[in-house]
Amino acid sequence: MGMRTRTLGLVAILLAVFVDLLGVTIVTVALPSITTDLDASAAQAQAVLSGYTLTFAVGLITGARLGRLLGLRRAFVIGVVGFTLASLACGLADAAWLLVAARVIQGLFAALMVPQVLAFIQLMYEPSERAKPMAAFSALLGIAAAAGPILGGVLIALDLFGTSWRGVFLVNVPIGIAVIILALRTLPAARSETRVQLDLLGLVLSAASLFLILRGLAGLADTDTPLIEAAAIAGGAVLFVVFLIQQRASDRRGGQPLVPLALQQRSTFRSAMAVQVLFFIPVMGFSLVMTQYVQSHLDYSALMAGLVVLPWAILTGVGAGIGTTALLPRLGRLVVQIGLLTMSLGMALVIVAVLLASDQPAFASFLPGAAIGGLGMGLVVGPLTETALARVSRDHASEASGLFNSVGQLSASFGFATVGSTYFAITATATGPSDSAYDQALSFALGVGIAVALIATVVAFRLPRHHIAGSTPTTEPDAYR
Repeated sequence: MGMRTRTLGLVAILLAVFVDLLGVTIVTVALPSITTDLDASAAQAQAVLSGYTLTFAVGLITGARLGRLLGLRRAFVIGVVGFTLASLACGLADAAWLLVAARVIQGLFAALMVPQVLAFIQLMYEPSERAKPMAAFSALLGIAAAAGPILGGVLIALDLFGTSWRGVFLVNVPIGIAVIILALRTLPAARSETRVQLDLLGLVLSAASLFLILRGLAGLADTDTPLIEAAAIAGGAVLFVVFLIQQRASDRRGGQPLVPLALQQRSTFRSAMAVQVLFFIPVMGFSLVMTQYVQSHLDYSALMAGLVVLPWAILTGVGAGIGTTALLPRLGRLVVQIGLLTMSLGMALVIVAVLLASDQPAFASFLPGAAIGGLGMGLVVGPLTETALARVSRDHASEASGLFNSVGQLSASFGFATVGSTYFAITATATGPSDSAYDQALSFALGVGIAVALIATVVAFRLPRHHIAGSTPTTEPDAYR
């Protein structure tokens, strides 16, 4: 594969990651307009978000296995085609239930598309070459997470051709078409040389466990049924344990489990997953709480709400690039820990800006905290991904990618449920937009996020002290050609 072809292929898969992440973050600022235009209920408005994240997380592990069964390129292209058509359906929906249904379909096809991305990077680049594409991938995670509210605000403000909120979905259509064309021309077919089985029991157990956990988390903010939601989470956790036991048994029988024993026994991968499950809680919590706070309490427009987190997006890209290519080889796990502490400092500065304001905090007072927090996120997201996947063989690249992304999505849902629910529970007591309960809610919610980030810093001690040299050849067979 030539350098130009490989670069264009990287652009294609990174664009796919970008539109997937926008599928979550860009919608947060559009929800008020969607609710008004479609006369959506509170439950339907929540389902516009959770319908996507739930089906996406539930389908990721299955999508990874389908990548091996169908071939990486075929699975990726099918995922992009379905995602693009579902985005078009979202933009054309004239009723809330239709929008929710289209979002569910969008999430399912995203779950087929995304697991192939890291697998392609593993396939197209030798271990010694992966630092730069991994840095680009990691930077894009942070940029898309923070840029979503900005782009959503811009599209709604421009109201191109009278599309209003529909533009946040229709923007995916031309991007999707470009990705399909590039993928067909530049990405390798990457079919597995070994016979691939689906492990239907594993699929059912993993999907059911993740569905129950994420459904319970999404409903925690509903104070009318806390026991039902807690029972769903507990039931999902039990099923997940059963799933892991079933996976080990399948591997020992010579089957093809969704999570091979080689991954379960790889201590570095397990440790990185433990950090990952905590890391995105404060990240997604910050994005949700900040955009809601400035719109509800400070009466910012959707565009201004997006601009508040712009420094976070910019510095995340900077941190990911520096962290992966320059700092990780020198500092090992320390760069992840420094990133988590830096992100905590950024969120603490936002809390200070709110509490010290004599009246309402000024726009500029949020920017230092957002910038420092974004830099910290970048120092974590790139090195953590590289550390997790550095020694995963190409034979297990799809499974590892799907599992790592599933954990990240689960963590994001935890962020919405913990940090977000904390914020909404306190603001529910507010008597009006100017009530100080909003300040208290933001401070307490971000405090929860900081606490989780500090716990992740401690857990990161389980990562290797020194980064494992990427040039060392893998000892596991290469299943793709």
